[in-house]
Amino acid sequence: MAFRIEQAVKDWRKQLLSNPSIEPGFAEELVASLYDRYDDYLIAGYSKEDAFRKAKEAVSPCLESTCGEYHKVTSRRKFQFSQHPKLFILLPNYIKTSIRHLTRKKFYNAINFLSLVIGLLFTLLAILYIDYETSFDTFHENTENKYRLGREFRSQKYSVYSFDGYYGAPREEQLKQINAIQDIPDIKTACQFYTFGLPELVTINNKELSVENLLETNTPKRFFEYFNWTFIQGNTTSFSSQLNSAVLTASEAERFFGEDWANQEIIGKDLNYNDEAFVISGVIEDIPSTSHYDFSLALHVEKINYWGSRTYIEVADNLSPEEIASRLDANMDKINTPLSTSELFNGNIVQNLTDIHLNSNMLYELKPPGDKTYLYIFGIISGIILLLTVSNYTNLSIAMNASRTREIGMRKLFGAKKPQIVKQFSAESLLLSLLSIPLVYLGLKLLIPEFNSFMNVELWGNQTSDLKIWSYFFGIALLIGILSGMYPALYLGKKKIIRLFKGNLVQNGGSGITTRKAIITFQFTLLIGLCSLTLYVNQQLKYIQNADLGFDRDALVYVNLGEDADVYKTFKNEVLQIPGVTDVGTGSPLGRSPFNQTTYKLGQTDEVFDDAYDIYLTYESVKMLDIETSIPEIIENPEKAPKSIVIINETLKQKLMNRFNLTAEELLQRRIIEEPEYTDEDTGEVGFPFEIGGFFKDINMFSLREEVTPMFITAYKDPENVRWAAIGFDTSNTAQLMAQVKAAYKKLNLDKAFYSSYLSQNINELYKKERRLGSICILFSVVAFFVAVLGLIALTTYLTTLKQKEIGIRKILGANYFQLIKRFNKEYVWLLVIAILIAAPLTYYGVSTWLDSFAYRIELSGLVFIWAALITIFISALAVSLITLKVVRAVPVKTLQVDQ
Repeated sequence: MAFRIEQAVKDWRKQLLSNPSIEPGFAEELVASLYDRYDDYLIAGYSKEDAFRKAKEAVSPCLESTCGEYHKVTSRRKFQFSQHPKLFILLPNYIKTSIRHLTRKKFYNAINFLSLVIGLLFTLLAILYIDYETSFDTFHENTENKYRLGREFRSQKYSVYSFDGYYGAPREEQLKQINAIQDIPDIKTACQFYTFGLPELVTINNKELSVENLLETNTPKRFFEYFNWTFIQGNTTSFSSQLNSAVLTASEAERFFGEDWANQEIIGKDLNYNDEAFVISGVIEDIPSTSHYDFSLALHVEKINYWGSRTYIEVADNLSPEEIASRLDANMDKINTPLSTSELFNGNIVQNLTDIHLNSNMLYELKPPGDKTYLYIFGIISGIILLLTVSNYTNLSIAMNASRTREIGMRKLFGAKKPQIVKQFSAESLLLSLLSIPLVYLGLKLLIPEFNSFMNVELWGNQTSDLKIWSYFFGIALLIGILSGMYPALYLGKKKIIRLFKGNLVQNGGSGITTRKAIITFQFTLLIGLCSLTLYVNQQLKYIQNADLGFDRDALVYVNLGEDADVYKTFKNEVLQIPGVTDVGTGSPLGRSPFNQTTYKLGQTDEVFDDAYDIYLTYESVKMLDIETSIPEIIENPEKAPKSIVIINETLKQKLMNRFNLTAEELLQRRIIEEPEYTDEDTGEVGFPFEIGGFFKDINMFSLREEVTPMFITAYKDPENVRWAAIGFDTSNTAQLMAQVKAAYKKLNLDKAFYSSYLSQNINELYKKERRLGSICILFSVVAFFVAVLGLIALTTYLTTLKQKEIGIRKILGANYFQLIKRFNKEYVWLLVIAILIAAPLTYYGVSTWLDSFAYRIELSGLVFIWAALITIFISALAVSLITLKVVRAVPVKTLQVDQ
C-alpha cells in the first residue's frame, strides 16, 4: 500500500492530543513544523516514508519528553506572565519559533545574514561620513549667533576682510577696524586672526622644528572666548595679558617636549619665531578635525602680518544675517573708510559658523570646503547597497517561507490574525539583523582607519560619542530588520487559508513569481545605475588626467623662497649646478585655486571689465612650462628680451576683437589699463597701463571646473621679491635631485622651513574629491554586485532545487546542459531590458547634474548604459549558470523520485 502523508500526520496528531498536557494549538504548531521538515527532506532526495520519519524525529525525538517539557512550561506560564502585556506573553514564543526557523535552511539564512552584515556595514559607514561632514563647527557654544564676515569686491567674494592700508596697516588701524565692528548695536563680540599654512621654523626647548598653521591674532581674549578652545595648561588671561605670548596645541607640546610634557613646567618657556622672542602662556586641546580651520600655534602679536584678517562676530539673539550685513554696510565709513568709498565694494557677507564647510563659495578658504553634491552621491550609493540588501532578504524570504504555507494556514485556522503572522516574520528578520551587529562592529573597526586615511576624515574619533555610534548601530539594524521582514510577512499573512493549503506558492506560481521578478528588476536597475555612475565618474577622471592644460604639468617643482632678488640669484646659480636641473625661474605658481581678478579696459574706451587674472612669470618659467606664445623668439632668448612684456590669452584676444571689431594685428601694441578706478595722486595717471606685446594659447591654471577667462602674463627678466622658485628637472632620479636642491636651500641659512611642491601634485590636488569619488564608486560597485550576486545565487539554488523534476524530465527528453542553463537565464534578459529603461534616464539626469560643475567635461554616451547592462548580465548570468549547472548534473531518475 502506498504511503500517504496526510494519513500519517493525522495519526501522529492523534498521538499528540492523547496526552492531556498538550493543547490543540501546540499540536498544530508541531504539525506545521513537521510539514516544513518533510518538505526539506523531500527536496534533499529522500522517499516520502523516510522523509516523514526523519521529520518526525527532528520535530519530536521522544513524544513523552516533548509532552513533559511542554507541561513544565505551561504550568508556570500564568505565574510568570499574567501581569505583562500580550506582546510580552507571546515574545518568548516568537523568539523560540524564529530561532527554530533560522537554524533550518542554514545555507539560505547564511546568505541573508551575510547580506545584512554588508548592508549594515556600508550604510553605517555612509551615515558616519555624512554625520561627520555635516557636524563641522557644531561643537562651539551658541553657534546659532556666531558668524564669519566676508566681503564682495568686484564680482568676487572674499573670506578675508581687508585692512585699511592692507600690508601697511599699523596696529592702531587694525584694532580700530575690529573695534568699530564690535561697536555696532547687537554685536556682542568681534575678533580677528590669520593663519599661515606654509611651514615656519620655530625654536622651543632648544629644539628647532617646522610648524604648520601658525595663527596670529591681536584680539587674543576675544578670540579664545569666541571659539571656546579648552586650556590644558594656562588660561586666556595669561595669553591676552601681554604681547608676544604663545599657546601650543597638545600635539605640538608633545613634539617639542616629549610624551610626558603634561608633567613638565611648560608655562613661561621661551619660543623663538622669525627672530622674535615669545613666551609660552598655555597649552590647549588639539583642534577637532571638524573645525573649518586648523592651527598648531597661536601667537599674540602687535599686528597681524597680512593684508587682511579672518573676522568673526557673535550677535544678539534673533538677529538675521541680512540685518547684520545691513548694519555693517551702514557703518563701513567707520570700519574701513577707503573700502566704503570704493566703487568696487559691493557689500558685506555674513555667514553662519556652521555653514562654512558645506555652503561657502568664497576665495581663500582656510580649508578646502566640502561639497553637498558628493554627500548626496555618497548617500545614494550606500542607499543602493541598503536597498539591494533589503530586496535580497525580501526575495529570498518569500521563496523560502512560501513552503511554510501549511504552518501559516494552521495558525490561521486556529484563530491567528494577520498582525500575529506579521509579528512572527518580523521577529525573524529583526533577530537576524540584530545578530549581525557584532560582525558589523568588527568590520567597522577594521574598515574605518583605512577609510579615514583615504578620505582624510576622522570618523568615530574623539568628537563622536559612543552613545551616538550605538544608537546608529541599533537604529539601522532595527530599520533594516523591519524593512526586510515587512513585505514577506504582509505577503504571506494576507493569503487566504484555502490558498495556503494548496502548497508551495513559489513553485505553484501566482503572484509570488511576479513579486520575485519585480524585485530582481529593481536590483538590476540599481546595479545598472551604479555601474553607469562608476563608469561616467572614472571617464571624467581619465579626461581630466589626459586633458591638454596648455602647459607642461610634469618635471617642474616649486620651492618656497620668500626672499629678495639677491637670495634668488644665489639659489638659482647653486641649483643650476645640480645634474638633472634644466632651468630655474620664478613667478606665479600654476595648478591652484582661483584668486582675485583684476579690472581692465582697452585704452581710449570706456567699458571696464572685471574678469581677468594677472600672472607673473620670468622668461625661464614661460619656457619651462612650454606655454605656446606668439613671441617664441623672445621667450627663447631672455638675455635679449625687454625688461618685461605683457601677453594676453586667446580668450581675451577674441573678446576684445569681437567687442571692438579689431583684428589680431590691430590689437598688438594697443594699450590696456588695469584697475582704471585707481588714480595716482602724485602723477594723476589712471590705473596701471601697458601695451599688448603678444598672445598666448589658453591655459587651464585652475581646475577644469573653472572656465578659462581672460588672462595677462607679464613675462620679465629680473624679479625683485621671489616667493616661489620654479625648478625644471630631469625625472630620471627625482629623489636624489630633490635632496641636492634641499642642500642648496640650507646653504642660504634662511630662517624658513624648506617646502616644495610638484606642479603635477598641485594639479592632482585640485581633483582630490573627484579621485576619491571614483575610488568610492568602484569599491561600492564591487560590494553592490557582490550583495546582488549572493542573493541571486541563493534564489537560483532554491528555485532550481524546487524544479528538479522538471529538469529531470527535460534531460530524459534530450535537453543538454546549455539548453537548460539558457532556460533559467532567459527570463532575466527581459528584466534587464526593463531595468535599462528605468535606470538610464535617472542616471543620465544625476550624472549630468554632477558634470555641470565642470566647465570642461566628457560627453554623455548611451554606450555607457549598454556596457553597464552587459557587465550586470554577465556577472548575473555567470552566477545563475554555475548554480544551474550544478543542479542539472543530478541523475534524472533520482530527481523524478522527488515529490514536489
